Amino acid sequence: MIPWTHVEFPNASARLPAPAAHVLVAGFAREAVIVVIGNALIALALTAVGVGKGFVDNLVFSQSIGLSIMLLLDAGRFFLQRRSALTVPRLAVAMVLALVLGTALGRGIASMLLGIGLSHAFATKDLELTGWIALTATLLVTWYGWSRTRIAELSEQVARTAWQKEAAERTALTARLQALQAQIEPHFLFNTLATLDSLIASDPSRARELLASLNRFLRATLEASRAQSETLAVQFRVLDSMLAVHAMRLGPRLAYALDLPRDCADLPVPPMLLQPLVENALKHGIQGLVQGGRIDIGARRDGQDVVLTVTDTGPGFGVTPGTQGAGVGLVNVRERLAALYGERASLTLIENVPHGLVARVRLPLFDPAGADVGVGLGAAGEARKS
Repeated sequence: MIPWTHVEFPNASARLPAPAAHVLVAGFAREAVIVVIGNALIALALTAVGVGKGFVDNLVFSQSIGLSIMLLLDAGRFFLQRRSALTVPRLAVAMVLALVLGTALGRGIASMLLGIGLSHAFATKDLELTGWIALTATLLVTWYGWSRTRIAELSEQVARTAWQKEAAERTALTARLQALQAQIEPHFLFNTLATLDSLIASDPSRARELLASLNRFLRATLEASRAQSETLAVQFRVLDSMLAVHAMRLGPRLAYALDLPRDCADLPVPPMLLQPLVENALKHGIQGLVQGGRIDIGARRDGQDVVLTVTDTGPGFGVTPGTQGAGVGLVNVRERLAALYGERASLTLIENVPHGLVARVRLPLFDPAGADVGVGLGAAGEARKS
């Protein structure tokens, strides 16, 4: 007898764009099917309790009244939506008007279809019964609509809260990664400046060379601290500049080599990933030895991973076995790998035979969706210096 349909109570402050035509048609068709089924059930119930002349008459009256109310209510709701004026009070007024006018219009249509006089169709007794049925059904539909709307609002609130939490976690992670990758060993800067000061007076040409290498390194470090990823070719160039500065400070006490195959040059990696490992090798492996030592940095593909190594010829685990792997630089690398790759990446320390240490980083070549994280094979080739 009345539309068994979803009744929405939107937020008065919401101003949503008008839905597309196909969405409106699909919604109207779905609503009409529900109304037809609901009204048929009402007609069946009235016939079962002995109201009306029979099931056919009750069905005609029920469908005529129900569809009329549905059409008027949808027209009023559509009109309010188009004017961005759909609020709870206005929707309530539209429902009352649709109920009154739809009942009158539906009884008139049903009377004409069944050949019943209008005076009989609008008899006081029949109108009273129809009014009570319509009011009861309207209250049920209203409660159903309010419940569905409330559930939708709660679901939206939960989704919004989850999204905000995820956004906050992403922001915090980005800030933490930027803070980690922006760390520069302060002793390196102080020692380099002290070396530069002494070279200015004794060897101006070497001082200019040292200053140029330091400038390249600091510029690259600053750019890397602002980036989310860089290629191995870029990272190896930064490390080459860094080691060039150290080589001028330490002289023949430091030898180094960088080996970057062509098939690894353009692979993206976290910025400044290897710098803490190189600093660790210098600080604990080379600078403490009178005779100095050697550092080798390499990269290679291993199946679906890329393996990066920083090898030194220092004392290895033998000097301070209780502190191996717990330095700030190593913790830095491990935290960044865990934050970016989870368990798919690792940092391991192994003994370098006959002496020294190998820091090995393993990164996945493929992201969780299965796409190759490499951006193509470049032609940077190998960068070597000894």
